[in-house]
Amino acid sequence: MNDWLWFFPLGGGLWYWWDTLRTREIARAAGRRACEQRQVQFLDDTVVRTRIRLRRNARGHLQLERHYDFEFASDGERRYHGQIDIFGSHISRIDMEAYRFPAGEDDTDGKTDNVTTR
Repeated sequence: MNDWLWFFPLGGGLWYWWDTLRTREIARAAGRRACEQRQVQFLDDTVVRTRIRLRRNARGHLQLERHYDFEFASDGERRYHGQIDIFGSHISRIDMEAYRFPAGEDDTDGKTDNVTTR
């Protein structure tokens, strides 16, 4: 019986690793899509997980909530920051920092975008 006890931590670790890779790909695709919609450049083609925590969903079950950061550029001169929150395997929030439009497109200095999906 004790020979099987090593299986549970190993299985849990493999599940966490696989789920982390899958969630990072979801965040990366969401960041790229958000940048394409706003016609800005998604920099480095990557996201970075900055926070992970347990939260209860609407049914009271514990789920992982992950917070990812990414960078984008609108005019090629400055990097701007964006955030993506993923609750379970669903995108709960995409937030992009106010950014400058390239010269000739618009005379305004910024744009703030908050996107919430469910």
